[in-house]
Parts: sequence; structure tokens; C-alpha cells
Amino acid sequence: MSEVPDCVFNSSNDEGIADLIPDMQGDFLDYPLPYGSVRGDGDFRGRCIHFYVDDNRFNALGNAVLYGDTFWKLWERPDRVWKSGAPSFVECNFSTSNAQPRWRALEQIGKKRHLSRYWQERGMRCWVDLNVAPRWWEENLCGVPLGWKAWATRIHRNCTLESLTDQASLAESHAGTDKIKFLVYGNRDEVEALCMRQGWIYVSEKKLIWDKRVSNKARKSMSLQSDIKIEPIKPKRITGTLEDWIHA
Repeated sequence: MSEVPDCVFNSSNDEGIADLIPDMQGDFLDYPLPYGSVRGDGDFRGRCIHFYVDDNRFNALGNAVLYGDTFWKLWERPDRVWKSGAPSFVECNFSTSNAQPRWRALEQIGKKRHLSRYWQERGMRCWVDLNVAPRWWEENLCGVPLGWKAWATRIHRNCTLESLTDQASLAESHAGTDKIKFLVYGNRDEVEALCMRQGWIYVSEKKLIWDKRVSNKARKSMSLQSDIKIEPIKPKRITGTLEDWIHA
């Protein structure tokens, strides 16, 4: 049975996406940990839960999270988040893409904002997720009050520094000030240097995670190769006359 309350939160936008509570936005960044990966015991007291994890930790609809050794649907069991003891969270990063229709993007944004408002009502502080496809940057602001100052994003290997500064500019414009809290999660030296110059918060995605991805791919490749066994052809050694060799 779903734990998401069958309710309607107040909304100031035409899409009906829930409004966040301004007084419950992130203030200090509690030590960030990815939910369902590093701490399988679910104990996040004193931590900031974020959902910037590998796509294989989500199902095809982007709703299931690995908890311990099993997958469970975040939308159906959101109480696991606020009951974990974490005082704050970065919004769920339900996947979006430039190719998907607008209704689908709004659904993904609406779900994460509904969960965010629900966790705020339970006493957790929220960092708004900006890591959506560029086509939906404006839609992603639905439900975020003007003046909001706590933002977060994840930088992928193929993201440019220009894309990162554009996200920061969007956040500053919505906040009405350049004095924002901007959390950047990634694993690139040039991004870290940019964050230092701009006064943003940089959290390094542990190198072991990247190494693990490469190691897993290599392991799968080796496993595939080990399943395919090709016996080498050994040439026969023929002795005797030429006629014997022809009829061998």
C-alpha cells in the first residue's frame, strides 16, 4: 500500500505542482550521502540524503531505489526517507530528457516536488534539484518559491562548464540574489576549480565509484569472453609419402 498521502498541497502554478515551504529550505549542508547505496542500513542521522546515484538503481520509470539488497518503489514508501533520521535532503532526481513529451517531464517534476513537500511537512529541509534536461529548466521551477536560495545539481562527464554556470544563473535569477547556496556533485577537477572561484559547494563523487563502474564493465566483458570458448585448431602432422598426405 502506498505511503504517499492522498492529498493536495497548495500550488501557485497552473500545473498544480506542489509549492515548497520557504522556511524549510536547506541552510547548512549536512554531510551528503547517497540513499540506498553507501548506507544500506538506512541510518542517515546527521546526513543530507541525495539521489544522485547510478541509473541502474532505478527502475524503468525512475521510481525504485535500492535499499539494502532489495529494490523498493520510492513513490510507494517515501517514509523510509524521513524515518532515516536525516535532517535534510536533495530532491529526488527522477530522470528527464530533451526528447520526452512535456506531460512526461511535468509528471517527473511533479512527483519529486510532491515528495519534497511531504518530507518538508515531516520536518526535513530541502535542496532543490536542478539536474534536469535543459529543455525543462523553466518547468523545473514550478512550485519553487521566489527567493529560494538552496540549490543542487550533478555534473556528468559530458556536461560543460557553461551548462553549470547557466544553471547557477537560473537559480540566482529565481532567488533574486547571487548570494545562493549552490551544491555541485561530481568528479571533475575543472568543476571543482570553478566552484572554488564562484564560492559554490563542491562535493566530490568518490573516485572509487568511477573505478567501480569501470571495474564492473571490465568484469562483465571478461565474463562474456569466458563463456565463449574457442578451441585452437591444431594442424595434423603428416608423415609418409605425398600420396599419403593427399588422402589424409
